[in-house]
Amino acid sequence: GSEMCIRDSIGSGAVGYLVGFYPVDTALTAGLCMANRGGSGDLACLGAAKRMELMAYAQLSSRLGGAIVLIIASFVFSFWL
Repeated sequence: GSEMCIRDSIGSGAVGYLVGFYPVDTALTAGLCMANRGGSGDLACLGAAKRMELMAYAQLSSRLGGAIVLIIASFVFSFWL
């Protein structure tokens, strides 16, 4: 739900700040854009924040994040079933 998106955004913003990135940009691309529904969600998030120049990072986050979630889920479901 939305509480997961908020937690992911805060966590990614904090980690981004610790490694020297801008926390808002990190929270948008790594937190929100990984948790939305692909390219149209990336457009909506970045358009609302007026940060369309981060589209490449949002796409990278969406694709890598989705792949990592699928890999982890395949391991979890193989042990669960």
